[in-house]
Amino acid sequence: MKVGGFGTSHGIKGLIKVYSDGETLASLTTPFHCLVPKSKDSTSFQKIKIESFKKNGNHFLAKIEGFETPETVIVFRNKSIFLNEEELPPLKEGEVYTKDLIGLIAISFETKDRIGYTVSEILDNPAHPILVLTSDIDGQGNLMVPFLNQFLGDWDLQTKTIEVKNWEQWFEV
Repeated sequence: MKVGGFGTSHGIKGLIKVYSDGETLASLTTPFHCLVPKSKDSTSFQKIKIESFKKNGNHFLAKIEGFETPETVIVFRNKSIFLNEEELPPLKEGEVYTKDLIGLIAISFETKDRIGYTVSEILDNPAHPILVLTSDIDGQGNLMVPFLNQFLGDWDLQTKTIEVKNWEQWFEV
């Protein structure tokens, strides 16, 4: 599961900036391992060990084992950070990982009726995730719904449903 991404190097000791997708990285204790794509379009991953990880403004600073200088750590710039599912921290009551929302059937918040869309993808966005709802009817297109209380109600993993608020008004815009 994608949990963040690397930015630029920081300082002379080989630290690198890390931007987190949510709270997962902040809840880990060091040292921990993560996966990084071997190349930009790669489906194969390199396992790396994060030796230290600390908050620094709107990002974190990480020390990667075996990378001691800004010149060596820069190979990770702009690469995504992934964790194996078994390495993810346990969730608190009522929490879900956004990946768990994929496949949920969209229902009206007001009427609880199906609206003909299913969550097909979660897009990363700096402000908040965006749910892509795919129409159950071919050719109808997709809806992109910000993962905010303003647009979404409750979800139920047992019944595989997620409530969408005022969805009819989105077609008028």
